[in-house]
Amino acid sequence: MVTMGHVSEEQWFRTELTGRAVWKLLVKGLQLYLPGYTVTPGEVRVSARPAPFPVPVHVDGTGFGLQVRRERPRREPDREIFVRGEGGGVIGIAIAGPVAAVGSRVVDAGSLVRYARRLTYETLYDPEEADSAGPAVRAARSLQDVVFLDPENGFGLGVELDPATRVPVARLLVGLEPRAGNGGAAEKGGSVRVQAYPAAGLPAQAVRSHS
Repeated sequence: MVTMGHVSEEQWFRTELTGRAVWKLLVKGLQLYLPGYTVTPGEVRVSARPAPFPVPVHVDGTGFGLQVRRERPRREPDREIFVRGEGGGVIGIAIAGPVAAVGSRVVDAGSLVRYARRLTYETLYDPEEADSAGPAVRAARSLQDVVFLDPENGFGLGVELDPATRVPVARLLVGLEPRAGNGGAAEKGGSVRVQAYPAAGLPAQAVRSHS
């Protein structure tokens, strides 16, 4: 373990993680869709080697990826769009629902961002208001952070795009465990296991909701 003064590299990264918009988006997503679930930076595992998980996980240069069954989604996922920065030019989206909605057997940084951009556009575009098309396209293109939670299957991903290269990285691997005695009912609360893919720091930014 590399140390930085009296602080280990892993401890430093956990502290730095709380300033990332993708972490704040995860916290807000849990508050919105799984209010009985809690997560703290001190419990985050920082490693590029995935821990045991409900579905197969792979790791490459774009972070974590999941291999899931291809099936028809039973419902449309819930979503909340957030804006941050001056003028609200950068968009984050928190999504909760069946992972099948992504439409891919491999759910990784690339496929999740493509789905999130489409969902952002569909959410903001109103066919009865022609003027809504332009802002919806710009919002989808400026997407910066994505959190996807599948409570029924017990997992999720958090993706952030590099602000300089626009390359997406699945930074957070999220495991959702219903509290004992809930009979597997996610809405009644539980614990969150988060593994973070290591990376250099990014500046902290505030996140606010936009609807």
